[in-house]
Amino acid sequence: MIEKIKSFINLRIFKFLGVGGFCAGLSLILMYGLTSLLQINYLISSVITIIITNFIGFALNKYYTFQTKKKLFWRELWKYYSVMLSSYIINLCAMFILVDLVNIWYLYANIILMIILTPLNYIFHKNWSFNKKKLPSK
Repeated sequence: MIEKIKSFINLRIFKFLGVGGFCAGLSLILMYGLTSLLQINYLISSVITIIITNFIGFALNKYYTFQTKKKLFWRELWKYYSVMLSSYIINLCAMFILVDLVNIWYLYANIILMIILTPLNYIFHKNWSFNKKKLPSK
């Protein structure tokens, strides 16, 4: 029974969610600190937060969640940043809509978008960024 629990916890999706949860918590703390405490505009705070948590998320997902080879670092980093850049462009546009047009508090808007974008990010990272399938030979 304990082995089944361990194997269930070790499922890649739960590792991804754990890393994502950690990065989400860090993101909320940074977002609050930059926006509410340091009085930085929420969109600029979002960009700063994205840069910091993105690199931490990449490192944790590469070495913990997907456990890919070190020699694939640059290829995976480029793919990871491509996925995350797309996600963050959507995030920033949606943040503007939710905060400025719909009048949702910026932290609530951030949480809503994390919930929506996390499954999409997982699918793209699993199937593209950290795909372990061998590349075709030239």
